[in-house]
Amino acid sequence: MAIYHFSVKTVARSAGRSATAAIAYRAGEKIYCEREGKEHDYSRKTGVEHKEIYLPEGAPKHLKNREKLWNEVEQRETRKNSTVAREFEIAFPSELNQEQRLAMLEELCCNIVDRHQVAVDACIHAPHTESGSDGRNYHAHILMSTRKLTPEGFTDKTRELDQRHSGEVEHWREHFADICNMHLDMAGSTARVDHRSYKDQENGLEATLHEGPKVTQLRRQGIETEISRSNDEIKQRNQAQLQYGKNMDMLIAENEIKLRKLKTEQQIQIKHSAKTPPIDEKAVFEEKQRETLVQLLKGEISAKDANLDLDFMQHHLEKVEHTLSKQQKHKNEFNQQLAQEIVKSGLKQSHDKLQSLVDQHNELGQNKPLLFGKKAWEAQRDALYQEHKQLKSQHEQQKKNGVKELLKNDKFREHAWKQYQKQHPVKAEQYQNLHRSYRVIKKHVDEIKAEQQMKLRQEQQLKAQQHAPKMKSRGMSR
Repeated sequence: MAIYHFSVKTVARSAGRSATAAIAYRAGEKIYCEREGKEHDYSRKTGVEHKEIYLPEGAPKHLKNREKLWNEVEQRETRKNSTVAREFEIAFPSELNQEQRLAMLEELCCNIVDRHQVAVDACIHAPHTESGSDGRNYHAHILMSTRKLTPEGFTDKTRELDQRHSGEVEHWREHFADICNMHLDMAGSTARVDHRSYKDQENGLEATLHEGPKVTQLRRQGIETEISRSNDEIKQRNQAQLQYGKNMDMLIAENEIKLRKLKTEQQIQIKHSAKTPPIDEKAVFEEKQRETLVQLLKGEISAKDANLDLDFMQHHLEKVEHTLSKQQKHKNEFNQQLAQEIVKSGLKQSHDKLQSLVDQHNELGQNKPLLFGKKAWEAQRDALYQEHKQLKSQHEQQKKNGVKELLKNDKFREHAWKQYQKQHPVKAEQYQNLHRSYRVIKKHVDEIKAEQQMKLRQEQQLKAQQHAPKMKSRGMSR
């Protein structure tokens, strides 16, 4: 089993901390804090494998600058004990390579941005093996704003992550485990992680104690402490328990092989006998649900007549979302490559034109008139210079932002989609079909949920009416 680690921390002024200092250390950069009036310099820090900022759609573009982003976060908080940032610290399964780690980080960060509409700044740290760190200890610090980020700037606090009853932290712990397992599966690894505690898993393993930076530093120096000694003993006991579990798994596997053999023999006997084998009701139900779903997607029946099971629909919705996400990524990569080719071609043309203008300007300089036509010559030379200056500015702008602007352009997206259909007809058709299926299933899931919520409210109202105290009628006094 791969190692699972997901912790939630806060950066609070009450603890003497700042968001600018926190991100400077995690990104290994030099950040000037406007609120504190001092510079946090961690530019000599090594081991930062990757760093990237993720913002909600429509967020101010200047916040893609790390220093500007976290200074604005600090300035938005006015209280002296404010919590200025929140951090998810995650560990990557050692079975994944760098490319797979980046894909996993991007998926998690984009999901955080979509769910909470906050700014996210993520940094992957590689292990310092030269100082005694475990060579598998690739981890990431995901720092996020505590306020929502809109096109107008930072607004409301995201209180749901501070409230235990909201279940948000548990949601992200479980979601991160799902992401780990999905990427392990895509990488062809059989290893899996579990976000639950050893106690909840009921696997007989013991949890280790948190060592902290001081104990970790002493451990690297070869100095034992009570905590490190206790943790080593726990790890040895856990290893023994896992080995015992493996032996038990082997026995179970052997029994399962024998059981499958017996079932095969039984099926052969049933096949050659007059008796009808027992019906698997669950399999029949699922098959019927699948057939009904196909009819719904083809438009042969209405959502009301389908009467599909919510769990079944949600399971299929998740499968479609996952596949659609991969198809969307392939389409986005195609668009990116096409935009780069178009911009490259345009830059080549403008470069040739610039060189032509330079040649004309030089040739004109060699043929300067001595007396007559001097004014016309100066005007022509100035016109060439101005044309070169304007074209040079356009060339630099296109070089810097050409691809981004193209990707935002509706006409380019239409053109890119037509090209995608020509070059990848099968994938384009799959994408369209998946998109249609997703809309139908999503709509149906929402309708089922809304109907269930309405029934629940009606039941609650009915119960409330039944338990309401009845008013006693008063008779007339004599």
